[in-house]
Amino acid sequence: MTEAARRLSTSQSALSHRLAEAERRLGTRLFDRGQNRRLTPTRDGLALHQSATRALADLTRTETALRTSANAATTTLRISVGSYDCYHWFPDFLDRIRRTNDDLDLELVVVGDAPGPALAAGVVDIVIAPGQPEGDITLQPLFEDELVLVTAPDHRLAESPYVDAAELSDETYLTYNAQPTPGFEYDRFIRPAQTYPLVVRVVRQTSAIVELVAAGAGVSVLSQWALRPALESQRISAARCGADGLGLVWHAATRRNDPQAARIVNELIEYLSAQ
Repeated sequence: MTEAARRLSTSQSALSHRLAEAERRLGTRLFDRGQNRRLTPTRDGLALHQSATRALADLTRTETALRTSANAATTTLRISVGSYDCYHWFPDFLDRIRRTNDDLDLELVVVGDAPGPALAAGVVDIVIAPGQPEGDITLQPLFEDELVLVTAPDHRLAESPYVDAAELSDETYLTYNAQPTPGFEYDRFIRPAQTYPLVVRVVRQTSAIVELVAAGAGVSVLSQWALRPALESQRISAARCGADGLGLVWHAATRRNDPQAARIVNELIEYLSAQ
């Protein structure tokens, strides 16, 4: 008790009172008192000591982590891809940001095909979006892409240098958007031909569309860049839509006057343009 009181910077008498109060609250003895008032832990005392030892170790690790985090002063920016659930680019880009920006980190979030409201609500800070989404946002071009017809590798149109919209009249067409978006395939490719696919099915996730296309359950018109992993693995095939193709520009969408997001956008342009 004398040594314990010294280490706790209190008196032996005060420590004895604290121990007695602990036993009273717990309703059990923590120590047996032997000769010369020597204390021997009871079974309950040993159990409490083991639990306290683990808890103190956890607290020490937590304190160290909190001090490190406070000193780092890292800002987290949330980034997403509009319309497409494609993240093949993210791991390498995240590694780049962590190596070049000690005070920044990135968190991947999902916003669907309405980046404007998500940015306004603060759900996300940067959206990599196909086309030109609407809203009170800042758009900066990232890279040029192309909308292509994707089919199963053994589909009759798989080897075509390009396809006309009329060739889809007997097909099941898969799309992620129930309402056609201006400037995309319906507006520029299907409607001008005045011929339409036999069946149109809405599948909200583009990754699910890829699986259905690979299984021969339909065709779709999607971003070539977004589908790069599936195309490179030859799970699906791509054909140009029309002789001139359907060009598509991807943009970085951010809230207006957001300097941190603008800083990352410059890194995005450099990274994605080199891919």
